[in-house]
Amino acid sequence: MMSILRLLGLGDKPSIKQISVSHAHELTRTGAIILIDVREPSEWNDTGRPQGAHGIALQDPNHAKKLLKLVNGDRSKPIAFSCKTGGRSSIAAEAAQKAGHSDVSNVEGGFLAWVAAELPVDYGPF
Repeated sequence: MMSILRLLGLGDKPSIKQISVSHAHELTRTGAIILIDVREPSEWNDTGRPQGAHGIALQDPNHAKKLLKLVNGDRSKPIAFSCKTGGRSSIAAEAAQKAGHSDVSNVEGGFLAWVAAELPVDYGPF
């Protein structure tokens, strides 16, 4: 018998892992994860981006293609998404998971939490 959650389309998808900015920084620093900043290029230019992050704006029409290229076609590579506060990155993480990426995380609090934790920031072109 099918559960009511399954009938409603709920409960089937695994939840997105939430990781702290300090954990994201350590994983990025050691190469254990690919960090992707999904904010707009104007935001990267104005405020910088988490050190080691790659920029693929969520609104970029080629977002999924650029993500697949970044992971060299390997959807099992660990990836984490960040934005300003965590909203857009949650959307990006869910979309990546739906596209078949198996190890997806969202950085809690986004760039504002990164800066508040006094973690390193990169400026200039990616």
